[in-house]
Formats: sequence, C-alpha cells, structure tokens
Amino acid sequence: MKYIGEKIEDKEYEIRRTAYALVFNDKGELAVEYIKKYSMYNLIGGAVEGNETTEETVLRECKEEIGHTLNNIKYVCDLGCYYYFDILDKYELSIMDFYKANMGEKVCEPIEEDNELVWVNPEEIVDKMYFEYHRYIIKEYLENRI
Repeated sequence: MKYIGEKIEDKEYEIRRTAYALVFNDKGELAVEYIKKYSMYNLIGGAVEGNETTEETVLRECKEEIGHTLNNIKYVCDLGCYYYFDILDKYELSIMDFYKANMGEKVCEPIEEDNELVWVNPEEIVDKMYFEYHRYIIKEYLENRI
C-alpha cells in the first residue's frame, strides 16, 4: 500500500478505514458531494461501519450522501494518508479503498441533508477537493495511473 501525507512522529493518529468511489457520467464528469456547511468538495464515500466491506461502504455512503445507487463497481486501488483533520481537531491515518462506478438510479432523498450532488470536470475540481487524498487519487486518474 502506498502512503501519502506527512506523518508527524510525536502525534498519535487514529486509524480510520474508509472507501470512496470515482463516479462518472457519459460526459466524463465526476460526481462529487458539496457539503454546504463546510463549503467543501469530497468524493462520494466515507468510513466503514461495523463488519461491512468497503464496497458495501461506498454503496451505503452514496445512498446517504446523494440518494443514489451505484452500478458497475470496480475496485481500483488502496491508499493510506496521514493528515490533520481540522474539523474534528485530530490526527488520522485513513486507510482507503477506491472504486470506479457509474451512477445508478435515485432511490431516496439524501439522508445527509447538507450535501449536494455536483457533476464536475475532474481537471477543474481536483485542486478544490478538501482532502489531500481526494486530490491525489483524482490526479492519478487524470494521469491514467488508475
């Protein structure tokens, strides 16, 4: 597994297991969630809960965040990232699985009401993503490395 981010030796990191999806439409646009209360852009996904697999995580998170299912889910890669999560005021090591998928049907309104689905050109959004690891994985995609 590749690790990115700077690990600060005297800090204690909480390990966070996560999964995210790179979801594209027929125009090559990337689905991202815009979280209004933080003015931040994120890939669809989040933390693994209980005994669910990372694929189950992206399916659940997609429904919660934007109210949609996913189709044609394919595992892409894993990645570890050391970072300081300023919103929660803690250091985390996020261990992630990334998937590519197509947007499925809308099945409900988002459970996370402050989220908005936005379709964007990956090249235009990459530097606006909140998390370093989202910027990293989109750049890898744009450079045809994943």
